[in-house]
Amino acid sequence: MAVAVVDSNVLIDYKDTSADDRHERAERIVYAIDSGDLPTARVTNYVLLESLNWIHERQRHAIAVDLENRLAESAGFELVHAAQKDFSSAVDLFETYEGLSFGDATIATYMRRTGLEYLYSFDDDFDAIDGITRLETADNPFD
Repeated sequence: MAVAVVDSNVLIDYKDTSADDRHERAERIVYAIDSGDLPTARVTNYVLLESLNWIHERQRHAIAVDLENRLAESAGFELVHAAQKDFSSAVDLFETYEGLSFGDATIATYMRRTGLEYLYSFDDDFDAIDGITRLETADNPFD
């Protein structure tokens, strides 16, 4: 099965219409995942937490709930719980890479453990991590 991971900035920018170009790219990515034109997109519990909190605090609670419902009901998205060892390994990665946020470190360790290469993200800090290929547009890397 073709699987990729989604970063919180794609989900946030999908709901944040003030993000202009990033909103449009995020919207295309989310719609393509929903329609099955892109790989199944995994959203870790850490990404979901970061996304919903950001939207809840800066927009409205109802918008955050709408995003959670859409992800839970979509056949294109999988909500997954990252293992405790991902959290522990993320601490080491966070300490190693100065530009990498802790949330991003949890994504990288999850991807390493599960052997996933592709990540939909607008955050170029991931480019320093070996084994992660970052995608910024609604392109299918498996085609």
